[in-house]
Amino acid sequence: MKQGNGTRRKVQELKSNSDDSLLIRTDSESDLEVKALEALNTAYRRISRILSAEIDRSKKNVDRMSDLGGRLRWVSERQKLVRTALQGGPEYAAYLCGDCQQLPEVRSLAEMAAQLAHNSEAYPTTLNLLNYIDHELGWTPLAKTA
Repeated sequence: MKQGNGTRRKVQELKSNSDDSLLIRTDSESDLEVKALEALNTAYRRISRILSAEIDRSKKNVDRMSDLGGRLRWVSERQKLVRTALQGGPEYAAYLCGDCQQLPEVRSLAEMAAQLAHNSEAYPTTLNLLNYIDHELGWTPLAKTA
């Protein structure tokens, strides 16, 4: 899923009294953006719990704890970003999703990540999937691959 340089949103032009045109996003696009971010929020919340449990189990291995702690920091930062966007409303969600041309696929991947995060043994796969979603959304990668 590659992103293009153009915009993905179909827009409608409305003429005001002064002939200025305004760009309006469709409701279905707003819903899709919000639902994608809700799925991401769920995935981040679940993987945070798993990483915390893994850190607790790794108390004797300082290197592993450090690595897991870095991943937990990344997940926590992303969850805070997504949660803030959801609280900010559809406009902020649209801003956060940017020009992602494959938003339906990103939503599907986010839902898959949320499902994978039920299995604590699948956390490396979940982290890699979340990192891939970051890339698709055009967010600066913060995480190493798992």
